Parts: sequence; structure tokens; C-alpha cells
Amino acid sequence: MPVDPRARVGFQRAASRYERSRPEAPPAAIDALVRSLNVSLQSTVLELGAGTGKLSRLLVPRSGPYVAVEPVPAMREQFRQAFPTVPLVGGIAERLPIRPSSVDAIAVAQAFHWFDVPRAMAEMHRVLRPGGTVGLLWNLRDESVDWVGQVTSIIDRYDEGGPRFRQRAWRDGWARTPGFDPLELQSFPFVQRMDRETALARFTSVSFIASLDETRYAEAEAQLRHLLDTHPAIAGRAQIELPYKCEIYSSRSTKTAAG
Repeated sequence: MPVDPRARVGFQRAASRYERSRPEAPPAAIDALVRSLNVSLQSTVLELGAGTGKLSRLLVPRSGPYVAVEPVPAMREQFRQAFPTVPLVGGIAERLPIRPSSVDAIAVAQAFHWFDVPRAMAEMHRVLRPGGTVGLLWNLRDESVDWVGQVTSIIDRYDEGGPRFRQRAWRDGWARTPGFDPLELQSFPFVQRMDRETALARFTSVSFIASLDETRYAEAEAQLRHLLDTHPAIAGRAQIELPYKCEIYSSRSTKTAAG
């Protein structure tokens, strides 16, 4: 099945902005993810939708054999620049080029809501060893802060109905699909500090903004720049603090040695 066109086009265009502006998960969240996945230096870890390697750079030093899967060529190019020796496969979660029962843990950052959940979970179940674990991670802007909520309001004007984390369709799909325990949630607040141009790159790296035609992209960028220049909480500041919550969802496969 093809990659959603908003993801395929948007992340192809915005890969360098994504790498430059997206935050890494905070250390406490990564510690919790490693514990939840039961990852050690002997564990074989598979990462799906690996993007530019934001999660990989934090997990590779703490795991054993590591394989990353990413469907978008420009994102793979950014990944390869950072990790020339980490095995990287061009592929999708719904059709994994991985042997059955060969993986101890699967990690997914910022991507699971793009997947066809039943098909992806069937593949995850297939490649995991009995009792294997899954961790899903998202860094979410804290929209309870006024200026951040206004950023979201601008971005939402250009949303034409693609998959989004907050729609929770992915979570409903998980609950309806057999083969895994219910998801367990852990949440970690943190702040990303950056200059104004990096903040603008962060917001325009959103897939459906980056995939807009030239006219509408310029319109969205101008609105976001105006907000950064005029909102009293951030206007005139050389450094902007963008508040987040890192949410980690973990589960375990119910697969047995008999299959």
C-alpha cells in the first residue's frame, strides 16, 4: 500500500527542516521507553518510520542489533548522514522486509498515526519474538499555552483531513486489533529552546503544511511568522521556549512460542 501523499510529499520537501527543528525526546522519557521495552545491549530493535533518526540516536547506544525502516527517500538521506553504519531499509510498516520472530522490540516515534493500524500490527506481531514489546512515542506541543494554541489554530486551517495523532483513530485501531496487550501511557513534560527561524522551521515541517502549493505555503508561513513577531509572550525574544509533553505508549505481544 502507498504512503499517504501528505506524508510522502510533505516529509520529502521538509526533511532538512524536520532534522534541524524537531526536538529529541527528553532523557527521562527515553529511560522510561528503554525500561518499558525491556531493551538491553543484547536486544534486537526494529524502528518503524525512523525519519531522520531523532529516536535512533538515543536508542542505538542502548540496544543490540538495530534496524530502521523509513519510506521517504529524503528522510532516509538525512538519517544516513547521521548514521552511516546503522542498517536502514526503505519500506513501510504494513509490509516489513523482516524475518518472522526475529525482533525483541519495536519502536515508533511520531509515525504510528500514519499507519494502517490493523495491517501494521499484524506485521509487528509477525516479526516480534514471543513476548516482544512495542513502544510508541510522540512529542506533542502543549497547546494549553496561549501562543502555542494559536500556532495550532493557524496550522489547522490547512488540514484537509489526513491522519493526526489527536484524532485517536490509531488508538481505537489498537484496541480493536488482537495480538497485543492494552497500551500503557507515560507522559513527560519538557521545553525546546530555539531561535525564531528554527521555530518557524518547526511549524512548517508539519507534513500537510510542507505539502501545500507554493501560494498557500507562503500564506501559512507568513501567518506563523506574524504570530512569532507579535504575540506578547514571545515577541522580540531571541530565544523561544516551546513547551511539550512527550507521551510514550507501551505494550507487549501476546504471541506464544507456538505462534
